[in-house]
Amino acid sequence: MEPSQSNQHLGELEKLEKSYSDLAQKLHKPTNVKYALMWEFGSILQNCLPQGLGSEASWLDALRTLFRKKESKRCSATARKELGHLRRQANKQRWICWESDAAGVEVEVAMLSGRSWRFIIGDTAKGSEVKERLAELSGIHFTELSLLCDGVQVQDSEVLLVSYTVPLQKPWPQLQLLRIFRPFALSCSTDCTLKMWDLEKGTCATTLRGHGDGVMSVAVDWKSRYAVSGSHDCTLRIWDLDHGICVQAIPVAEHAAFCIEFDHGAHRILTGSWDKNVKLWDSELAVCVATFTSHTKTVKTVRLHWPSRRAISGSSDGTLKLWNLDAVDDEACVMTFEHGEEVWSADVDWGSSRVLSGAMDGSIGYWNLQTGLRLATLAGHRDAVSCVALRCSEGKALSGAWDRTIRLWDLQDAVCQAVLQNGYAVTTMSVDWVHHVALVGSQEVSSGVL
Repeated sequence: MEPSQSNQHLGELEKLEKSYSDLAQKLHKPTNVKYALMWEFGSILQNCLPQGLGSEASWLDALRTLFRKKESKRCSATARKELGHLRRQANKQRWICWESDAAGVEVEVAMLSGRSWRFIIGDTAKGSEVKERLAELSGIHFTELSLLCDGVQVQDSEVLLVSYTVPLQKPWPQLQLLRIFRPFALSCSTDCTLKMWDLEKGTCATTLRGHGDGVMSVAVDWKSRYAVSGSHDCTLRIWDLDHGICVQAIPVAEHAAFCIEFDHGAHRILTGSWDKNVKLWDSELAVCVATFTSHTKTVKTVRLHWPSRRAISGSSDGTLKLWNLDAVDDEACVMTFEHGEEVWSADVDWGSSRVLSGAMDGSIGYWNLQTGLRLATLAGHRDAVSCVALRCSEGKALSGAWDRTIRLWDLQDAVCQAVLQNGYAVTTMSVDWVHHVALVGSQEVSSGVL
């Protein structure tokens, strides 16, 4: 291919990557005025200082941008789709550049199943970029792919033609592809970030930044690999976990989301806050579509089941409430469960019509969702129960509390079967009942618990 044509392909790739980067940066920018100004000032320092202070005019122009009238910070689903479109375009253009790279090498990648693919990789191709190419060809999700060369795992940041020069000159196939299922977890923190954890390695895989204040809540739709988070900066942010970027920011006025649930397929987000309200949001339109107002104190936990148009909320007013999401005003609250103490946590088995609620006094209520009757009270914790998980098919429940313990319960006999010492106050918990593993978090540390 002519050098001029190759340069043209590279130029087009650079344009696409810049457009993608600019849009991603815009979506990451905080909407809170204070933090937005800090973000802008940091960007100016980053862009200007390495090249020198520059002319007085350039600095004046940069400072003026802080005070120009900005467009609305509401990022619609249109921007999210545009970001995905730019990503796909950039990938396709990168593969065109590889094909025209005179220094490129044709490789064959084979799986144990016998499937194989041949294509050219350019002299700057990184492990992550090759995996994206293979994800497109194989139809296997990017995160499930592990690339090997000469028996060594290729790291995402490695340039293949630099790190594996000799092995790539060997006969085909030079690369092997393994499909692996890696468990991940997502956590949020008052340090304004979210972190994606690789549980096999016990390491942080990605840090998600964009919130302008502490992040109080997060919910993940692992099937779609999208998450939504709520922060003190009064925004909801939707994250693309595959690429570690914010793809949508939704302003929520004074309704800072203390707790959150997410159904990405239905484009619905459910939130609870200090304003005593439960709100239902349309993530596609970035608007609140319903507000439920029966609680008299802070809403601390919510659970959403969109197929049945129902939700559960728990509050510091000592109650759980069952909501009909299709109803309005006074008809929306279908049932109230009187726990008696501040409700800090709840979990629902919608198929079995059972509800579990954890309270500030350490008690746990087990309820019939249809009749409203309390089936049992689980006693044993000596401090606030911050998280509960329900498994009716096995007659089990798990709870974590500020007394630094996790308790396994037999629901039929309402007795504690096991007490696990965590060492720190348990503030959050996620349970994998299939593999009998729980991940718990605290103010000090996160840890896996069997």
